[in-house]
Amino acid sequence: MALLLFVSAFFATQNNFAKAPFGHDESSTPTSGASLDQADSQTSRAVTGVVLDPSGAAVPGAQVTLTGTDGVVRGTALTDSTGSFRFEKLGTGLYSLDVQAAGFRETKVDVTVGKKQVTPLHINLPIASQNEVVTVGAQDSAARISTDVAENQNANTIDRNALDRVPVFDQDYITTLSRFLDDNAIGTNGVTLVVNGVEANGPGVTPSAIQEVKINQNPYSALYSRPGRARLEVITKGGTPPDFHGTVNFLYRNAVFDARNTFAEQKPPEQRQFYEGSLTGPLGAGKKTTFLLSLDQDFDDTQAFVNAQGVNGPIRENVPAPIHHFFGSGRVFHDFASGDQFWIGYSYEHQSFKNQNVGGTTLPEAGYNTTFFEHEINVSYRHLFSPKWVNQLRLLVGHYDTPTRSVNATPQIIVSGSFTGGGAQADARRTEYHLDGTDIATYSRGKHTVNFGVDIPDISRRGMDDFTNTLGTYTFRSLARFEARIPSAFVLQRGQGRVVF
Repeated sequence: MALLLFVSAFFATQNNFAKAPFGHDESSTPTSGASLDQADSQTSRAVTGVVLDPSGAAVPGAQVTLTGTDGVVRGTALTDSTGSFRFEKLGTGLYSLDVQAAGFRETKVDVTVGKKQVTPLHINLPIASQNEVVTVGAQDSAARISTDVAENQNANTIDRNALDRVPVFDQDYITTLSRFLDDNAIGTNGVTLVVNGVEANGPGVTPSAIQEVKINQNPYSALYSRPGRARLEVITKGGTPPDFHGTVNFLYRNAVFDARNTFAEQKPPEQRQFYEGSLTGPLGAGKKTTFLLSLDQDFDDTQAFVNAQGVNGPIRENVPAPIHHFFGSGRVFHDFASGDQFWIGYSYEHQSFKNQNVGGTTLPEAGYNTTFFEHEINVSYRHLFSPKWVNQLRLLVGHYDTPTRSVNATPQIIVSGSFTGGGAQADARRTEYHLDGTDIATYSRGKHTVNFGVDIPDISRRGMDDFTNTLGTYTFRSLARFEARIPSAFVLQRGQGRVVF
C-alpha cells in the first residue's frame, strides 16, 4: 500500500512539472487567478488556412495580415505554393484576417480563437475589376483639332532628338530635309531658308547647334516674303545656364581600302577628315549671360585623273584637287530681369577649291582655283511691353566674296578629242552685301493672337566681275592641225565685264 501511494505521488508531480513552461519556477503561482490549464490554452492555439481563387485553385504569394481588436498587427505571412498560411501561439480573442493579392479584390475575414483549436479556413478571393478613365478636356492639345494653319496636317517638326537619330550624310541636314519639300513649290531661287525668323543663306551654326527644323508650317503666312511649301524654318540653340553642354563629332576616311581607278597610273592617296562640335554654357559668374560656340573643319583631299593624248604621246597623271572648308560661329545671350532678351552673334566661313575642272582630257595647267569668304552678324532683341504685348526685332548683316582665278594666265587651247591646255580663262569674282530683318509685334488675349510688323526680306548690293576668256580660246580639230598651227576657231571677250545690282 505504501508503494502504490509513492508511485501515484511521483506521477502527479511529473504531470504538474510538464504543464509548466520552460524555465518556470515551481514555487510561483499563475496571476489573476488563472490556472495552469488556462495558461496552456493561451500559447497553443493557431490559425491556419488556404487562399483560393474563384475556380478553387491556390493563390500563392498572397499577403495575409492578422490584426487584433486593438488594431495591433499580430503577424504577416505570404501564402506558399499551395496557397497555405499559418499563425501560431495566439491567445483567445477576436482577430481579423486581411488578404491581398495582385489581380484580386482585398478580402477581410473575422476569426474567433477560443479554447478549442480553430478549424482551417478556406478564403476565396474574388477577381478585381479593371477600370480605365480617359479624360478629354479643352486643354488637351493632342486631342484637339485646330483650325490654325500653323498646325496643318502636312507640317512636320524635327527636334534635336530626331536629328541625332537620322542618318545624314556629312551632317548636311539642310540638303537632306529639302528632299521632303514640294518640288512644284520651289522657285528659281531654290529652297527658302529661315533661321530664327529671318531669311538667310545658311543656318549660321554648325549641325550640332541646330535645335529643330520645321517643314511646311503655316505655308501661307504673311510673315515671310514668299508663301508656299518650299521653306525650311531652322531654330538654333541658345545658352544653357548654369552648366556647360557640348557635342563633338568627327569623321575620318582613307583610300587605303579603295580599288585603283582604271584611268590612274597609281592609286592616289586620298583621305577625308571632318571635325564638328558646339559648346554652350554660362558666361561670367552670373546666370543671366550665356554663350554658344560652334565650329567645324572639313579636309577633303581628293585627286583628279588626267587621261589625255598629247603631241608626244599619252598623258596620264594624278592631280591633287583638295576641298577645304572652315566655319566658326559665336553668340552671346543676355536675359534681363524684366523678361527682355538680347543676343548678338558673328560667324565666319572660308572654303577653297584647288585645281577645279582638271581631269579627263583637261590638263592641270588648264585648271582654276575658287575661294569663298562670308561674314555675318546677327542681332536679336525681344521686349515685353506687358503680359499681352511682345515685340521681337531681328537683324542680319552679311558680306561674301567669291573670287575665281585661273592657274595660268595664258590663252586656252582646245584640241578636240585630245587635250585642253593653256589657261582656264575662268577668272571672275562675285560679291554681295546684304541686310535682312524683321520687327514683329504680337498681341495675345485669351484664345486670340495677332501678329503685325515689318519684314525686310533682302536689301543687298551684288556685284559680278566677269573676266572669262579675256585672253582668248583657240580650238583645233586634231593634233595635226595643232602642230600645223591652224585653228578652226578663236573666241575672245571684250568690253566691260562688271555688273552691279
